[in-house]
Amino acid sequence: METVFDYNITDEEREYLGLSYAKNVEEYAPFDEETANMDLASLFWYRGDKKKAAKYADKLPPLAKLDFYRTVTHP
Repeated sequence: METVFDYNITDEEREYLGLSYAKNVEEYAPFDEETANMDLASLFWYRGDKKKAAKYADKLPPLAKLDFYRTVTHP
């Protein structure tokens, strides 16, 4: 399963995502596919890659996808 740790996440990005406790993928576990996709969507949104963020957001269940967009577009 793909995670944010496959994309050279920085300390700043880990803090933004609320993952400061996890220095590597082993510390990130346990997680499920939905959480991994939400974190990936959030990471790419933060990096300004909205197309890639949408790719992962589209893998989320409808309500989780709605929550994602509501969160990242909130003023």
